[in-house]
Amino acid sequence: MRGKAKIPWQTKAVTLLLIFVSAYWLPLKGIVNTWMTNDDYSYGFLIPIISAYLLWDMRLKLNRLEIGSSWFILPVLLVFLLLSVYGILGSSENVSRPVIPVLIILFAAFCFGTELVKRYMLPLGFLIFMVPMPPFLEIRFGVLLKRISSELGGLIIRMYNIPVHVSGNIIDLGDIQLQVADACSGLRFVFPLFALGIVYAYFFERIAWKRICCVFSTIPIAILTNVLRIGITGILADMCGSQVAQSFFHDFSGWAIFMAAFVFLFLVGRFLRLFPPEDLIGRAEKASETTEEEDGKPMVQEENATFFVSVSLLLMVGALSWMTSRLPPLEIKGGIESFPLVFGDWRGQFEHTDPDIIIKSGTDEAFNGFYRNKNNEEASLYMGYRKSAFLENENFFHSPTVCLPSHGWKNKETSTHKIVDVPFFQELKVTKMVVEKEGLRQLVYFWFQTKNKATPDKNIHRFHLALHAIQRDNTHALFIRPITTIRPNEKIKDAEERMDRFVKEMTGPLIRFLKERVKG
Repeated sequence: MRGKAKIPWQTKAVTLLLIFVSAYWLPLKGIVNTWMTNDDYSYGFLIPIISAYLLWDMRLKLNRLEIGSSWFILPVLLVFLLLSVYGILGSSENVSRPVIPVLIILFAAFCFGTELVKRYMLPLGFLIFMVPMPPFLEIRFGVLLKRISSELGGLIIRMYNIPVHVSGNIIDLGDIQLQVADACSGLRFVFPLFALGIVYAYFFERIAWKRICCVFSTIPIAILTNVLRIGITGILADMCGSQVAQSFFHDFSGWAIFMAAFVFLFLVGRFLRLFPPEDLIGRAEKASETTEEEDGKPMVQEENATFFVSVSLLLMVGALSWMTSRLPPLEIKGGIESFPLVFGDWRGQFEHTDPDIIIKSGTDEAFNGFYRNKNNEEASLYMGYRKSAFLENENFFHSPTVCLPSHGWKNKETSTHKIVDVPFFQELKVTKMVVEKEGLRQLVYFWFQTKNKATPDKNIHRFHLALHAIQRDNTHALFIRPITTIRPNEKIKDAEERMDRFVKEMTGPLIRFLKERVKG
C-alpha cells in the first residue's frame, strides 16, 4: 500500500548527507588533503562526481521501489560507528578513512532499506575509490609490483639488444642505473584504471561476465603499461642519456601511459563483442527500465524513527570529534629534549636528531641520548613526543619493526617481553627485537605510553587514546625505544637484564619529568 511519509525521503537524504559530512569532517579533510598533495591519488576529486552522475543516471531504478527502514542493519552500523570513533579519536586514518564509504552504505540501508542499496550498490560502492590505500597495504602491493615491473621492464630493454642486469628494483644499464622507486611501481595506475574499468563496463557492456572481464582486465593492463613505461625509459636512457629518460619518465610518460591503458581497455571491449550473447540482455534491461519509468513513483513507508536515530548517532560522532579537537596541546616546558641526562647510575650525552626525521617519524619533538654507567654498560634512548595526541594525523609513531629493516637491519626475533617492579606501572610489557647488521647485534625494546597507560601494541595505544578522548581526559602520547648492543659472545638474556635495569631506572625520572613539566 502506498503511503506518504511525514518527512520526504529526499529531505532525509540531503539532511543526513550534510550531517554526515560535518560529523566526519576530519577524515574527509584528510582524504582531500591527500588528493591535493599526492599525485598518485589526484584522481580522487573525480570519484564523488562520477558516483553522483551514476546515481542520477540510475534514477529510473527508484520507480516502483519500496523505500523503508531496515532495523536489522543497526548492529552492523553501530560496529562501524565505533570503529570510526576509534579511528578518529585514536588518530588512525587507516581505520577512519576506509569506513566512510561503508558507513554511507549502512546509513542508506538503515534509513531507506536494503532494496534501495542493492539497486544503487554501484554508485555507493564506487566511493571506495576516493579513499587512499592504507600505507601498510600500499607498501606490500608496491613491493610486489616493483619486483614485477623491474623484471619485465628489463626484459623489454633486452629485446632491443641492450645489455641490462636487474637486481631487485635496480635496472643496471652499465653507465646508467635506473631505480624503480615506490612512485614507479605502477600502483598509481592500478586503482584509477580499476575505477575506469567499472565505469566503462557500466556504460558499454550489458552482459555480466563481459563486465567482469572488462573490470579485472584493468589490473594486467595497468601492470603492462607501467612495464612499457619503464622499458621505454631504459631504452631512451641508453640511446639519449639519463637526462632525456628522466624527462620522459616524470613529465610525459604518466599521461601517455594512462591514455595507452585506456586504448587497451577499449580494445578488450571490442574483443569481447566477438563473443555471444550480443545485446539481447541489454535490450531486455532497456525494456525493463522503460516499463519502470512508466509505472510511476517509488512506494514510501511512513517511518521516521531510523532517520532520527541516524541523526542522533552522527551528532554524537560530531560532538566527540569537536570536543576532542578543543583539548589543548600539552607542551613540555623546555621540550622533551630537556629530559635528564643523569639518572640512577647512568650518565648520558644528548645526540642531535634531524628535524625532518622527527616530523616524518610522526612526532612533534624527540629526545635522543646515549647513556653509560660505571660498569661501562651502554644504552641509547629515543623518545618521540606528541603534544596533541588525538585526532587524525597523517604521521603516527613509526614502529621499529618497519623502520629498522628499512635501514638494513635484519630482524632475528620479535616477541613481547615483561619487565616487573617498574616505577608507576609496576609491570611493563614491551616489544622486544633482536636485530643484526654486518655482524653487529642489538637488543631493542619499544612501547607506547599515555600519561597513565603503556602498551607494546600501537593499535592498543590508539584505543587508549580514544578512551582518554571520550572521557575528556587530556593526555600526551610517547613512543619510547631503548637499544643496547649485544656484546660478542654475550647471551641475549644478559643483554635483557641490562636493558631491564636501564628501563626501571629511567621510568621513575621520566614520570616525574612529565608531571613537573607538562603544561596544557
